[in-house]
Amino acid sequence: MDIFYFVIILILIYFINPLKNPEKLLLTPPITISYIVIMSYILSNLNIPINKIFYLIPLFIMFIYRLRSIKIEDIIPKFDYKKYLYLILILLFAIYLGYSIFPENPGNTTDIQFHSYKTKAMMEDNTIFYKTDKIPYSTYVNYPAGTHSVIYLLSSKISEILNSIQFLKFYILILFVLGYYLLGGSIKKGMGNFTALFLPLINMPYLILSTLIPNMLGYSMMLFSMYLLLQYITNKKKIYLLFFIILTSSMALIHTFPIIILSLFLLSLTIYYLILKKYKLIVSYWISFIISMLFAFSMVFTKMAKTVVSYGTSLNIHPEPMIKIVHNILAGLGIIYLYIWLNMSKDPTGNINTFLVSLVFTFLLILGIYNFIKNKINYGIPFIVLLIFLILNIIFLKVLCIPIPIPFFNHQYDSARMALHLQAIMPLFYGSGLYYLYRKVETIRNNINIYNLLKPLFIASIILFSLFSAHTNYEILKERGKNIYVMDDNDLKVFDWIDRNNISNKRILNFGEDAGQYLPIYTTNEPVYTFYRFASGNSTFGGLSFKELVSSVDNKNYTKFIEACRRENINYIYLSEKMGKYDGGFFNNSKYFEILYQVGNAKIVKIKGN
Repeated sequence: MDIFYFVIILILIYFINPLKNPEKLLLTPPITISYIVIMSYILSNLNIPINKIFYLIPLFIMFIYRLRSIKIEDIIPKFDYKKYLYLILILLFAIYLGYSIFPENPGNTTDIQFHSYKTKAMMEDNTIFYKTDKIPYSTYVNYPAGTHSVIYLLSSKISEILNSIQFLKFYILILFVLGYYLLGGSIKKGMGNFTALFLPLINMPYLILSTLIPNMLGYSMMLFSMYLLLQYITNKKKIYLLFFIILTSSMALIHTFPIIILSLFLLSLTIYYLILKKYKLIVSYWISFIISMLFAFSMVFTKMAKTVVSYGTSLNIHPEPMIKIVHNILAGLGIIYLYIWLNMSKDPTGNINTFLVSLVFTFLLILGIYNFIKNKINYGIPFIVLLIFLILNIIFLKVLCIPIPIPFFNHQYDSARMALHLQAIMPLFYGSGLYYLYRKVETIRNNINIYNLLKPLFIASIILFSLFSAHTNYEILKERGKNIYVMDDNDLKVFDWIDRNNISNKRILNFGEDAGQYLPIYTTNEPVYTFYRFASGNSTFGGLSFKELVSSVDNKNYTKFIEACRRENINYIYLSEKMGKYDGGFFNNSKYFEILYQVGNAKIVKIKGN
């Protein structure tokens, strides 16, 4: 994995960032992502290859320009490190939990495959707007390429794409923690650590990062956009609006869902400030938001405007069972059901750990809302309005089935995905509730005996609950992850053997949604079966349905199987570690096959005579 350019960009942006520490340090990671995304689109629009050296040139120019004004105290962070000890511990805790939950190789059967293929096409054509008509590459050309731009920058060759995705997953966890910290602190001074704490305690980032990488990157960036907006409202410094425009523009080129939430947040702020009659403030941040959207749309206008609008307005609004909608709303809020996409027929009290955690989350949610209202925390009220809007969003789309076309990239509006909007802002409410309890403990400081007893008990309770909630996440998500296919080390060894032995530019038969889908990433070959092929309903092979093909293996019908391969001009067969254990020795018949290489159950097989 080529992390060199990424680190250099990170350092240069830190140097030229005009903000003061610690804000300068904490905002550099999201600004780096925004810069990479925007530069990728600008270069592609100018028909300049997205060569990595071009990303550095503007930053070096700005660095030289600002060199005289940069002071040593601006570079070396000078602030109370003890104050940020809790934040550092939360960061380490979140990363460790990700290390424990995430598989070593992120390759699964659906979205990661899509994003890998799109990144590969970008690397081959050196542009976001690649031209290949090859399926499945052409299927994803209209999908926003923000996330893939970052993966591209991190990958020096195609086989490193999945390693780059793995790195990005941990980077997103860091962004979430920093984002919740800054946003929580901007809502109420001192609340940042309490909101950041809940990143490793909720399941959304660890569950969804297994598949929906752009969603999660967008959600994490959204937190910083909200923070910058609140900072501008507080301090009236235009630099915050400038960074808001930059981050929001890039966010629109990463994923649509965070833009939906941010739009509703602006609407919530507007209602709040209309009551306060602060009209100029409303105009300033709406103009900034509109500029962001116009810039983002300009990045796709000349190349793909018609297809983007067509894709965005092709509605996917269908009614769902009421129990499913209610389940996902409650899951998003953390009430009773903690896990979106969980089997709704299960008794929510069946897993006592999950039920106990949900009771605490429910209590903190209620307390957090109460804290925002009772203590008149200015920025807390708009978040309560935002929460109401997000729930109404699900009701309008899934209960009333009112179509809301958004002509910008995405049209997947099932209630589970909409419930992710709720999960994205829940740490703000949980953190508010916990902060309220903390302030209550601090009010008895004058009674030293009770305080000395209650304060350690309060801290111990937080630590115990954090460990308990994180362990519950680990157990549930680890078990769930077993049902999502991930490549084995033996699969990677077979891919490496295929490359080293010059089996290239071949169409290789694999068996369903298995590791074979990643042949184009690790080799120069194409698989017969991809997720897209199953999703499109076209699973026939040599006149056989997929079920008939598998049955010919199970029944050892060599004539039927080999005839189907000849019709498709297939000479090579790949069996993954997972599928190889079920072939029943079919491919061991030396009359028809030659096993070229096998490690464990994974193998590459050649058909004799083809």
